[in-house]
Amino acid sequence: MSMQVHRRWRWNAGLVERMILAAAVVCLSWHAGAQQRDAAIRLEVAGTVRLAADGAVIRFEPEPQVSAPVAAQVAKSVGGWRLAGKDGQTAEGETHVRMALEAVSVEQGYGLRLTEVWIGAPSLAPGTPLPEYPRVLLEARAGSRVLLQLGLDDEGSVAHATVKHMGLLTHIKDEAIRAKWRERFGQASVEAARHWKLVAGSRQGSRAVFPREVLVLVTFWPRDLKGDTDYRHIGWPMATSPWAIQNRTTLPPGSVLVDPRVLPVDSTLSLQEDVVGSML
Repeated sequence: MSMQVHRRWRWNAGLVERMILAAAVVCLSWHAGAQQRDAAIRLEVAGTVRLAADGAVIRFEPEPQVSAPVAAQVAKSVGGWRLAGKDGQTAEGETHVRMALEAVSVEQGYGLRLTEVWIGAPSLAPGTPLPEYPRVLLEARAGSRVLLQLGLDDEGSVAHATVKHMGLLTHIKDEAIRAKWRERFGQASVEAARHWKLVAGSRQGSRAVFPREVLVLVTFWPRDLKGDTDYRHIGWPMATSPWAIQNRTTLPPGSVLVDPRVLPVDSTLSLQEDVVGSML
């Protein structure tokens, strides 16, 4: 992503902030180019939902970085949710919730629409070891984004790890070499993930619970990137991420990053009504 696009991302985030400060639905006017006017404005909000035994939301506690006006608007909407436990289990307790929001045009100006919800995601334990950047690939200025699917046991340890998707970042055209490099990046990611332990994102009653499967994104950012790449969007919500790989200013050359967001493939809790697509 060019510096110009990076500045636009930060501009869009500021625009959303001003929009919500005015009450989530406001009349906006800006004097920008047509490309900026058409750009989608997105953000993520995460926090903890406290639940009654019947799954009704008691309150929403946002993460510290969420601004007060955003938190108030989200809490108002989340307050009407009701969640259910699987197999007749009680929903009483608490669960981590992450939401993706998008600004959309409405009659009075702009409003916020819920585009995605992830419930009960665990988090990586502090000090989680990073995968080792294969030295030969670092020297070759090759990089990758590896989407891992991890199976968890009841204690949050990784029982098995597989590569779900991968995007390779390199100027090399030889497909045989590229295939070999994909394998090396996958091996490095899986070997590290097998030693990871996660912290539960949900408690039902007094019991910590984990989803059986989660997705984690690993980025190997090369020293330099020239030429074409076969990288494509690989099913990860990058649009709202400040550490998006397209933005070369966010990662130092030759670094490895494990995205702190962990996405559950399934969850022990589910929404009783589909809220995706609704306006806050």
